[in-house]
Amino acid sequence: MPVLLCVMDPTKLRMRYLLGTFLAAVVTAAVLRHVLHTQVGIAREDIRTGVLIAAAVAIFLLVAFFRWSRRQ
Repeated sequence: MPVLLCVMDPTKLRMRYLLGTFLAAVVTAAVLRHVLHTQVGIAREDIRTGVLIAAAVAIFLLVAFFRWSRRQ
């Protein structure tokens, strides 16, 4: 019985992983936001404010880390 091997282009494979990771992040964020809003009782505006602050801090830390690692 012949064995069929599927060879995928590395670029397409990376794109598939990237899209899968992005989709998983969006679904996780939606579930967390839903649970925080319905079960915990946090207002949507407060969740949005917290996420924007966390995103700003994360971007700042990434920029600082990459600039620091480039020096060495």
